[in-house]
Amino acid sequence: MSMRVRLSLAVLALLIWVPSARAETVTLFRVFLNDGTTIVSYGEYARVGDRVIFSMPIGAIAEDVTTEPNLHVVNIPAAAINWPATAKYAEAARYTHYVATNAEADYASLTGEVAAVLNAIVINRDPQARLRMAVDARRRLASWPRDHFGYRAGDVREILGMLDEAISSMRAAAGETAFAIDLVAESAPLAPAPAADLLPNPTAKESIAQAVAVAKIADIGTDRVSLLKAVVAAIDNPTNMLPGAWAATTRSWTAWALKEEALIEKRYGALASSMLKRADVAAAQADVRGVEGLIHSVRQRDARLGGKRPDTVNALLADIQVQLDAARQLRLVRDRWKERVGEYRAYLSAIAPAINALARAQRDLDSIKRLAGSEPVDLVMLLDGIGSSSKLLSTVSVPEELSPAHALLVSALTLADNAVRTRRSAVASGEIRSAWDASSAAAGSMTLFAKAQEDMEAVVKLPQAR
Repeated sequence: MSMRVRLSLAVLALLIWVPSARAETVTLFRVFLNDGTTIVSYGEYARVGDRVIFSMPIGAIAEDVTTEPNLHVVNIPAAAINWPATAKYAEAARYTHYVATNAEADYASLTGEVAAVLNAIVINRDPQARLRMAVDARRRLASWPRDHFGYRAGDVREILGMLDEAISSMRAAAGETAFAIDLVAESAPLAPAPAADLLPNPTAKESIAQAVAVAKIADIGTDRVSLLKAVVAAIDNPTNMLPGAWAATTRSWTAWALKEEALIEKRYGALASSMLKRADVAAAQADVRGVEGLIHSVRQRDARLGGKRPDTVNALLADIQVQLDAARQLRLVRDRWKERVGEYRAYLSAIAPAINALARAQRDLDSIKRLAGSEPVDLVMLLDGIGSSSKLLSTVSVPEELSPAHALLVSALTLADNAVRTRRSAVASGEIRSAWDASSAAAGSMTLFAKAQEDMEAVVKLPQAR
């Protein structure tokens, strides 16, 4: 490497070094409403779907923005915002904040890295390696302004010009006769926003007035009430030093607005309570048209109330929609039941002898369960009745809905038969263990019979809302 190139690189490495500087502050953004009102956002705002959320100071703000003011979280519709003006101001604010905080430190980090590479190039003896290092350093420099708001773009271009001269010399020293030019697209650098373009910190009066403006467009009742209460608290705070007449007028209006909000809340609360009760009753009766009519009534009542609680109304309509779905489902179940109830009743009529026989056997089965003794003739008659009932159940046609209950009834008869036979065996052998086995079978039969009857009644009776 020639002495001239070495000297150029060393001087370049010295020139691009800058001291780091950093100062932490909070950026005050501005949200511009469609009516022209400007609202302070303490830090970045967030747009989530059709909502915009940010922290708004209410009251005095320190000039150096290092002392956190009284903040209130705001949630307003995105449609209420003038987005071109808001976005333009945000770009200027971000650039100004970056210049005041991280810009010099980031630039120092970049140039420090590049200077280290250039120093390494000076002491490297391999021409190809030197060239690769220089090209990499150039690429890093060329892309940096694009990702850092165009900061120091002019300085970077000057450094690139000097580096290009050195790279040309290194290409010749490396024996390259053909080479590719790496093109890096550079967006137009952002110019620092003039101080006049960035608004000063709002006064206590201005920030409170902004809170009032936001309360007027807030479409969530609880948020609006919270904002109005914060306005009252800020007005009553003596540290804000507000003009007396303005403070009195604004506080009077805010107090009136809070009373109106309380009245509106009461009216919407009564509306929700009344409509939900009526929806419950209509849904329990499978009255689909009745529930649909309530949805229409809610919208009419909301319109008469001025549409002041869209969140409450939306939640109410969602609850009524649930009831409407339940009413439709119950209506379908009842219509099916009406078509099938004749078949259910025919089945119950067919198995009535078996039901009656097992019902009469409950006293004897209870005696077996308790080990309370049984007459031999009663056990014989019980076995005959159980056998006849089992045959009957095996021949009847069972509706699909009653199949589970029918299976329980068959199992109850099977356990009853087992209980009687085991009891007779215990009587013949005198073994108490057999008597206890018979007791268990009798208890199981009685339980299954009760469950089968309960399930059959549930299927046969008119379906009710759950």
